[in-house]
Amino acid sequence: MTEHAWIDTPQALAAFAAVVRAAPWVALDTEGDSMFRYRERVCLVQINAGGSLAVIDPIVLEADPAWPSSALDPLKAALEDPAQPLYLHGGENDVGVLARDYGIRCRGVYDSQQAAAFLGRPQTGYGALVLGELGVALDKSWTTYDWRTRPLHPEALAYALADVVHLPPLIERMRAAVAAAGLDEEVAIGCRAVEETTVHAPGYDPAGLWRLKGLLDLNAAQQAMAMALYAWRDGAAKERDIPPGRILNGDLLVALARTQPVAFGQLRSLGVHGRLLHEHGEAVIACVQQAKAAPPEVPPRTRAREVEPVEELREEALKQWRRQESEQRAVPMQVVMPARALEHIKRFGAGDLSAVPQFGPKRVARYAEAIQAACARAEAAAADGQRPPRRRHRR
Repeated sequence: MTEHAWIDTPQALAAFAAVVRAAPWVALDTEGDSMFRYRERVCLVQINAGGSLAVIDPIVLEADPAWPSSALDPLKAALEDPAQPLYLHGGENDVGVLARDYGIRCRGVYDSQQAAAFLGRPQTGYGALVLGELGVALDKSWTTYDWRTRPLHPEALAYALADVVHLPPLIERMRAAVAAAGLDEEVAIGCRAVEETTVHAPGYDPAGLWRLKGLLDLNAAQQAMAMALYAWRDGAAKERDIPPGRILNGDLLVALARTQPVAFGQLRSLGVHGRLLHEHGEAVIACVQQAKAAPPEVPPRTRAREVEPVEELREEALKQWRRQESEQRAVPMQVVMPARALEHIKRFGAGDLSAVPQFGPKRVARYAEAIQAACARAEAAAADGQRPPRRRHRR
C-alpha cells in the first residue's frame, strides 16, 4: 500500500490543509456513491500534495458535532487559488460536486483528459493514458465499489490512491506533448471550462420525465401514465435511499406506460421478474390503476427558441469549414473550434469573435477571416431565400 494519511478528524484535516497550501501542485480525485444512494454524496477525497498523499473521509468529518463548518473548509483557500496548479483527470464531476456540496470553486485546473482530447489521443480514459504514457497497468475492477464502506477494502483504497499517485507524472507528459504541439492556449481554455462545471443537486425533478428515452413516442394518455410511474419510482427510491433507476429503469418504465399492465401475468410478459416483481409488483399495479382512474398532470416540455434558417446555414458552413481545417492540420476538430464556440457563432454571427466563449485570441488571429467569410456566405444565402436541407428543433 502506498504510504498515505487517512484523515477523518478536524485537527488532522487542518494540519494537512497547511501541507496542501504550501505544495507546488495538488492532484485531486473524489469518489462518490451515486450508484448506491438516492442523494449522492462525496465519500472520499484523495489528494497528492506535492508528493504527500492523503485520503480524506468527509462522511466522518461531516458527522463530527465539533465541526460546525463545511467539512472541507480548510482546503478551500488552496483549491480556489488560481496560482496553485490543481491536477485533475476528467474533472468535471469533481469540480461540480465540490462546488455543490462544499462551496469550493476549483481554480488553477490542469485536466489531463482535456490535454489528451486536444492531442487527439484515441483513448482519453485515465487507465489507458497511464498505461500508454507511463507503462503502468491499473486495476480498474473497483469502479463499482460502494465507497460508503468502512473500513475500505485495502485493494479499493489502493485503487483510489492510484488516481492521484500517477496523475502528476501523467500531467508532466501531457504538458510536454501539448507544448510540442503548440496547443497550450487551446488546452488552457478547455481547462477553464472544466472549472466552470456545475452539477445539479440530486432529487426529484418532474420535468426529468422528458429525458426518458422513448417518451416522445407515447401518446398523451401513455405519457400521463409514465408521469405516474416516474413519481412513484422516485418515492420508492427515496424511501429505500437508492437511485431511482435501481427501482425501475427508464426503458421498463416507458414499456409499462405503453402497455399499462394491471395483473402480475402482464408484468411478467414485459420482463418484470425477481425482486422487482416480488417487492414492487403490487405497487406498480396499484399505480397503474390509480393513474388510469385519475391521470396525473404532465409537466410541460421545455422547448428552446426556434432556430432561424440563417443560424442553420451558418452552422452548416462552420461545420464544413471546421472539418476541412481539422483534416488539413491533422488535429481534432475541437482544436479548430470547440462546440460551444461554434454554437455561439452560429447564433450571433462573426461580428465580435473576441466575445466567443472558449475561443481565445489565438484562434481569433488565425481564423477570423475564414470564419467571417463562412458566415457571410451563409447570411447571403439566407437573404436570397435559401433554406437548410432540413429544419432541426432543439428539445
